Amino acid sequence: MNKSIFLLLMLFLIATSCQKHLDRVDAKRMIVENKNYPIKQSYKITKAYVKDMNTEGRGVTVVLGEDDTKKEENTIKQFMSIGLLKLMETPHREETTVWLLGTTVRTWISVKVELTEMGRKYLINEDNNLYSVMLWETDVNEITGIKEMPEQKLAQVDYTISNKGITPFGLIFSDKNNISNKSAHFSLYDDGWRIQ
Repeated sequence: MNKSIFLLLMLFLIATSCQKHLDRVDAKRMIVENKNYPIKQSYKITKAYVKDMNTEGRGVTVVLGEDDTKKEENTIKQFMSIGLLKLMETPHREETTVWLLGTTVRTWISVKVELTEMGRKYLINEDNNLYSVMLWETDVNEITGIKEMPEQKLAQVDYTISNKGITPFGLIFSDKNNISNKSAHFSLYDDGWRIQ
């Protein structure tokens, strides 16, 4: 009888000691649940902008609006070159004459941006001013290490994340293939490990 009790006690101790170690499968599951992986990464595209604003009058020429939209305009043109967007440009000209000051001429081009049929496949959301399109999903790659600190009942889990399911919108970005290192901290409770 004593041997069976001793054997049961040993099995219980072995089973409970095994449960105190944080394994990679459980750590990954808890990180995914806690951080809501996979995370959709999106890009916002304006539906309209103005370019080439120019004001001439009284021998002075002022160019406005070039730098404000230049970076976004370059990205939009790359999307257009691969068939995701189409642009409709409308030139405008406005003349005003003020006595003694002369005539002032303002010119600008308004640009309307529309998603093509192919671009619409990756549309997440849109409102009056912006399209939000899918670039990729960021997800947990793998658990690269677990460092347990049994005396403090803590653990640090190192893992990597990467981008998966890269859409045509995501192809133009240089960071699309990045792999990033992350860490998560866990605490040991009587019912097991919990992410902090």
